[in-house]
Amino acid sequence: MTNMPLISVIVPSYNYEKFIVQSLESVISQTYENLELVIIDDFSKDNSVALISKLISQERVKKRFNGNIRFIIHKVNRGAHYSINEGINASAGEYISILNADDLYKEDRFKIMISAMLAQNAEFSFSKINVIDGEGVLADTAEGEAAKFVTVQNSINTFPTVGWSLVPHNSAISTGNMLFTRDIYIKVGGFRNLKYCHDWDFILKSLLITEPLYIPDTIYYYRLHGNNSYLQLDNVVDREVKTVLGSFFYSCRKKQLLNNLCPSPNIWDNEFMTQIKNMSLDHFWLFSKTPLNYVYQLRQSFIDRR
Repeated sequence: MTNMPLISVIVPSYNYEKFIVQSLESVISQTYENLELVIIDDFSKDNSVALISKLISQERVKKRFNGNIRFIIHKVNRGAHYSINEGINASAGEYISILNADDLYKEDRFKIMISAMLAQNAEFSFSKINVIDGEGVLADTAEGEAAKFVTVQNSINTFPTVGWSLVPHNSAISTGNMLFTRDIYIKVGGFRNLKYCHDWDFILKSLLITEPLYIPDTIYYYRLHGNNSYLQLDNVVDREVKTVLGSFFYSCRKKQLLNNLCPSPNIWDNEFMTQIKNMSLDHFWLFSKTPLNYVYQLRQSFIDRR
């Protein structure tokens, strides 16, 4: 494994003292050896900083990462997108993964995913998820939010390509379920200042460049515990969805896209609009052609500069 590429694991943390140590232990226990760990605490007001500091000061942890550990502590709250970008820019890995501070990796995650990516020359991948509750127990997926996430992932094979499955919703489910090359990050331009959709926006921008690889042979444990940040953002969801889809649909009309499987009218011809209508996204497609979409994108560009 010594010749395998370095993976930088970025962990943005904010007020998750109940989960952060368990999350970091899931990185420490990875069977893939060549890892770098970058943690960013975004001005937590709980005991997170002390818990993180105690864990990463242990000799076993230092040895595990061969000294490749960095802990950045904010003096003010900057937001998830800022912490992620800062962590990536402070890292050195050829491949990048992000772990939400309340989620977990299965121990074989990187060994399986890197092998699959190298074998298929993929630049972006994501895995299957399992939904867990606040105590780390597998959640009931028969109904509620957990059922929605499982349904989304189970639908991936019903689309013409994996990329198509990302258009109506983020079938990767979470920022933490992505593994991508640094080159893709640079080409996309990082994560935008979106509170709800920064992961979906990033993956759709990546879709313009490369076809994502879905790897169901390992697990990302996505935790639902009632305090997930997205559950408190109903007031911004509609605007951000319009911004993200407006941007993607505007860009996918370009004649030359690097991803020759990208959902685009120039690549998929008449099937494109059939798929868009089947997804009930035709109103977003029409919106992307309007001056109002330009206003949305201009507004977002100002927000991104803050």
